[in-house]
Amino acid sequence: MPVDALPNFTIVLRGYDPAQVDAVVRRAAEARVSTDPAQRSAVLSELSNTRLLVKFRGYDRSQVDDYLRQVTNLLR
Repeated sequence: MPVDALPNFTIVLRGYDPAQVDAVVRRAAEARVSTDPAQRSAVLSELSNTRLLVKFRGYDRSQVDDYLRQVTNLLR
């Protein structure tokens, strides 16, 4: 996926913080197109250790979780 073609997640009443998700998704997309193994490894570690905050209005958690799981598998 090109870095400029980031996913559009549905906004729900109790979902993940959009700003935090957008930042993580952008770094994951950049790592995905990178040929630098150190960058890919760092982002994989970040994805494993990041705890996304839940907000009153945020991104649908199941959509974000599914997307991040797919990206994690592609980075391995």
